[in-house]
Amino acid sequence: MSGDIGDLIEKYKLNEEEHNKVLEKLKNTIFSKASSFKQPSIMFVIGQPGCGKTTYIRNFSLNKDYVIINSDEYRHFHKYSKEILEKEPTYYAKLTNYDAHLWGDELFSYALLNNYSVLREKAPIDLSLIELIKDISKNNEVVINVVISGNLNSLLATRERYEKEIKTKPNAKLSNIEAHNKCYQILNEFISECLLNNVKVNYVIYENEEYKIIPVKDDYLRLLEYYREESNNKTCLEFNKRISFIKNSMKKRNAPKEEFLELQKIENLYEELVKEEENVRK
Repeated sequence: MSGDIGDLIEKYKLNEEEHNKVLEKLKNTIFSKASSFKQPSIMFVIGQPGCGKTTYIRNFSLNKDYVIINSDEYRHFHKYSKEILEKEPTYYAKLTNYDAHLWGDELFSYALLNNYSVLREKAPIDLSLIELIKDISKNNEVVINVVISGNLNSLLATRERYEKEIKTKPNAKLSNIEAHNKCYQILNEFISECLLNNVKVNYVIYENEEYKIIPVKDDYLRLLEYYREESNNKTCLEFNKRISFIKNSMKKRNAPKEEFLELQKIENLYEELVKEEENVRK
């Protein structure tokens, strides 16, 4: 890294004029064919990076019924996107986060203000989103669909996705493990807060090659732990094959040392899960 990460984040923040210029371009593109409604539908698709949010949305063709707002899709509009990819590829996500996420929030607000049915795809790392959901739910029916996956599976998925995309897409995004873990750990409290405020919550799980929508009730925590454990157990069986693909791909492209160190954290998690399972069997 060519500088302190905090300094680099400040360096690459766009000024107000630059930021707003992209925002207007995105508005014209995203809402050009959208229709407004007297009673628009509001959906949030929530989960940690790599859990399958985007795949679920595509599988159900939700773009036909909603305007999809996904901050990750806007990173390449950043004025310094190419420069960041050339100089700081490992930190591409961090260095474009400020403007990309702000565009997402602004586009979502614009959709609400103009009565569009809108779907916000989000990986929350704190509870600030709860206040927005509470406010919106006063006048609109809001549905929260939480895509459930074990942390081992989603961490591997972020690396698999990156290794596939980097071959053809220079603006491929490598998800940050710290941000992933924050989201994963906060989901319990996030779901609890939604239910306390009478917001409808569903779990979305991928099982037997299809998505299942499970309405959440008082047993939300038990179900969450159960489906996460099931996902991690399955991933442990596939782990060696999946990690080998990632490592081979990284070696071929001569990935930076930082990326191998990050991958080691995932291997450490796998070893912890295996030991836990062995202790249970004893």
